Amino acid sequence: MKYLVFLLVAATMVFANDDGCTDTSIGSYSPGSDAISLTLENDWAQSQQVLGLDAVDGSILGSDRNGMKLQFYDNSTGAPATSIPLDAANTNCFGLAWNNNATTPVYYTDDWTDSDLYYTEDAGTSWATVTSPAGNKARGMDFDGTDYWCTNADGGGLWIFQPGGAQVNVAIPEVPTQPSGLAVFPYEGDLGVAVTAYNTHNFYFYHWDGSNMIYLGSAPCPVSGIASSYGLTYSDVNQHLYWSYKDGSDVYHLTEVSFSITSLTRSSWGAIKTSF
Repeated sequence: MKYLVFLLVAATMVFANDDGCTDTSIGSYSPGSDAISLTLENDWAQSQQVLGLDAVDGSILGSDRNGMKLQFYDNSTGAPATSIPLDAANTNCFGLAWNNNATTPVYYTDDWTDSDLYYTEDAGTSWATVTSPAGNKARGMDFDGTDYWCTNADGGGLWIFQPGGAQVNVAIPEVPTQPSGLAVFPYEGDLGVAVTAYNTHNFYFYHWDGSNMIYLGSAPCPVSGIASSYGLTYSDVNQHLYWSYKDGSDVYHLTEVSFSITSLTRSSWGAIKTSF
């Protein structure tokens, strides 16, 4: 009986937070790589929770699990605008992604206590579900124009998938702790991928050439005093990243971050590929 009580208490502690983090490591930074540069352009403190992010035209969309909504923010001022209600069953939403179609928008969300992806085609009036490739381990999400992406918590890399269809898992061993945010962006005619982690306060960058995930390097998050690092997205409007975090006073922040990546030579890519 004592052992059962201990297990119940331990399970409660794992999910005692309100942000989906199950990682018990202490927050830290790593030195980063010379090839990656991050510059903080704006930092907007928010009065509500800001977890997963996606860029929707001239706005940034963030998940507020506590408020049971997806919140739009102006991408130049950080000011909250309209919102979309979450499905009543989607009580632990973190990640979100839209289909990049302003005419017929579809929004997907995940949940850290069930294995469903929720989606709406009518701005939250009704929702349906499809099974998540990451189960309840999905956090950050994005859409690259063809495929959807999500992180897979607890060292499970990334999933590239079609909702309810084909899926592939790709390793990202360079991220040492539980991943949180995810953004894809144009890079060298292919895709760039950026990942953040709850408790390792760096941005990790990759090049996805359609079959290989090539590590480009990392850079420390461009602020100090981070308690938890959350969502990440890329805006086509200004080619900047948007990132959310919580500070040591439990205040949530939405930020705008410019970045640069020093390109690797083709020979370097080959060397990196053969090292996996």
